[in-house]
Amino acid sequence: MGTAHAFTLNGFGDITYSSTPKDANGESNNGFALGQLDFYAAEQIGDRLDVLAEYVIENPGDGFVVDLERLQVGYAVANNHKIRAGRFHNLLGYWNLAFHHGAQLTTSVSRPFFLEFEDENGVIPTHMVGLWWQSRFEPAAGRVDVGVMVGNGAGLHGDGSGNPVELDPGSGGDPDNEKAISANLTFRPAAVKGLEVGVSGQSGTIIVSQDGSAGSTLPGGIVGVAEIDQLLLGVHAVYQAGGLELLTEFYQWQNDVTGSTHDDSIAYYAQVGYMVGEATTPYVRYETLDAKANDPYFQAVGMTTGTGRTKTITTVGVRHDLNYRSAVKAEVHLVDDEATYDGSFEETAVQWTFAF
Repeated sequence: MGTAHAFTLNGFGDITYSSTPKDANGESNNGFALGQLDFYAAEQIGDRLDVLAEYVIENPGDGFVVDLERLQVGYAVANNHKIRAGRFHNLLGYWNLAFHHGAQLTTSVSRPFFLEFEDENGVIPTHMVGLWWQSRFEPAAGRVDVGVMVGNGAGLHGDGSGNPVELDPGSGGDPDNEKAISANLTFRPAAVKGLEVGVSGQSGTIIVSQDGSAGSTLPGGIVGVAEIDQLLLGVHAVYQAGGLELLTEFYQWQNDVTGSTHDDSIAYYAQVGYMVGEATTPYVRYETLDAKANDPYFQAVGMTTGTGRTKTITTVGVRHDLNYRSAVKAEVHLVDDEATYDGSFEETAVQWTFAF
């Protein structure tokens, strides 16, 4: 019989004050909110085996819930080659892999809105349940990382009333028999310290259902059960050195339903920050999502309803590090969204983050 091992429990938390428009009269909704309380534990067991578990306590608006965000076991097959099984952050882009659930990790208060997690109205599959192979190569030109994931496909399940739905990464099982495949390739050139460029993508089938009932309707008029064949492609470039932070990502969706025609939807962001002195980082970010009117996936998630939708957010903010485990941030969002009452509005947020 094996022996039980002690482990160290670490975590992140944040408290945020925000002000957002509430209705067509422009009345503001402002207040304090407890952010995600994130607990994680990681342990190396022997020379080759490691495990990680991460739970988040959060309030989606109707009471606190506990979510299992990551649970994985990994085995080093050889130097720089590892296989993992469990639930992970998907191999898409840079932000989703670099910044997990702790707000202390990011320069900004917010994530790019289209990179939000599945239960926060995000539109990319930020998690996957399955197997993950990771390899690293270090030629003279720089470092190359290659990753491949094979796992459960995502599902979209309605609530019976046609309201927007959220992605389900399939933690309890695959909604169909076809597996999703994700992959990424990144390169860090030895000649330019702090630079990373990469490509990534995912191919899979998304099952859209309203509890399987033939007469029910999802946003966009999808009835009963539909299968959306999705190919999501992304590129990113990141530079972080000398106090300068440059982050940019671009995504393109190809979403197909048998017998339909479609246009590809796109999203991208660019963020620039520069540390002044030893603790203060002003930053700016521009992000946009262009969802096409005939895109079945964005119809299903409620982003479009017969017409296209373009949403753009310009963010200006500043972060001040109190020490290496706590920071105070403030930012303003200038939102231009065709779906709102007058097309544009402002949001503000002040956040205190910490790690322990």
